[in-house]
Amino acid sequence: MTVAALITLLVACGPKEPPQAAAEAPAPAEQAPAPEPEPEPEPEPEPPAAPVVNADFNVNISHADGSTQSGHVKRVERSADRYGEAGWSNETSELIIVGETETAARDIRWDEVKSITVTPGSTKSDIDCVYDSNWRPWMYDCTLKTTGVVTLTDGSKWTVGNRHKWLLTFDDDTTAAFWLWKHPAREQDEEVVGLNSGNPENYDLYIKLQERIKKEAKTTLVTKVVVTHPAGE
Repeated sequence: MTVAALITLLVACGPKEPPQAAAEAPAPAEQAPAPEPEPEPEPEPEPPAAPVVNADFNVNISHADGSTQSGHVKRVERSADRYGEAGWSNETSELIIVGETETAARDIRWDEVKSITVTPGSTKSDIDCVYDSNWRPWMYDCTLKTTGVVTLTDGSKWTVGNRHKWLLTFDDDTTAAFWLWKHPAREQDEEVVGLNSGNPENYDLYIKLQERIKKEAKTTLVTKVVVTHPAGE
């Protein structure tokens, strides 16, 4: 082989440049986070129920101390219990004064009432006191006997025969609450006692309740309710 051919062969077989690396693929673009869902709209609050208006008459209420309260009554309610502790009802079927005579009885609506007088008994001899052991601690109750007489718009007179408490609401939202038959005062004892205790009854609480009634009989006790109805009724 000639020198020239050998040189040509060596050049042809010599080292070659490494191939260029393939271009790196661009990193995928970061995706934007999904938008937060829109919050659910708050439900609209229920509008408050309109105050009940179930009466339309004027009253003048007299108390034992000579003070009076008068105005236009827009709502009449009756206690669910005797004491006005278990809530009030404005159901038409319950807004009834029970009227009694020696020979008859009837349900009286307030739109039939002309006046009511309440005569208290003696605070020395007509207060009865009891305790109720179904409560823990016991509940003590003293009640002044009273007589309520309802005069109706037709002129008839009836003795009140139900012990519920009444609540009248005036146009300015002031109220008057009272009993028409029997005036109670009650309070729960502070301590639990047993029947096997030497002296289970709390006589100090009896005295406290009697003194409360004696004070109310001279001051806040309602003695008369005069009702004036709209013209034509």
